[in-house]
Amino acid sequence: MDFRYHPLIEGLRVNENGSEIYFNDVLLKPFENDKTRKNPTLKVNFINKAHSVAKLICEAWNGLREHSDQRVSKINDLSDYHYSNLEWKEGSSNGVGVFRQKIKLEDIDNIIKLLKSNKSNNEIAHMYGVHNATINRIKKKYV
Repeated sequence: MDFRYHPLIEGLRVNENGSEIYFNDVLLKPFENDKTRKNPTLKVNFINKAHSVAKLICEAWNGLREHSDQRVSKINDLSDYHYSNLEWKEGSSNGVGVFRQKIKLEDIDNIIKLLKSNKSNNEIAHMYGVHNATINRIKKKYV
């Protein structure tokens, strides 16, 4: 099986499916990070930190992500961690999905004014395209 060196972490080499990862010629033992999840994340420990096996494979074999908003994702969830089954996707690093801040800081002053003028949370939420709980949090914090 072929190995590639990681582009940023000196001394780290990864085979094409992550079954063997060496750091300074020491074989690292992968472990499942959160066994309560449907698909636990496979990690390895080195340099005093747990690192995602999928991310290390993708970085070594497919290249670094273009920007920090990208996360590694399996193309086919039923398949393994082979580099051909991994890709960079837009979204949060925890895999939940794309986080996009809908309310800007400059909108909060206007929302406070609307709340003080007795507009309902639902009306304001509809205006800004957010859940009414978002408006309620602003109300609790600022009004």
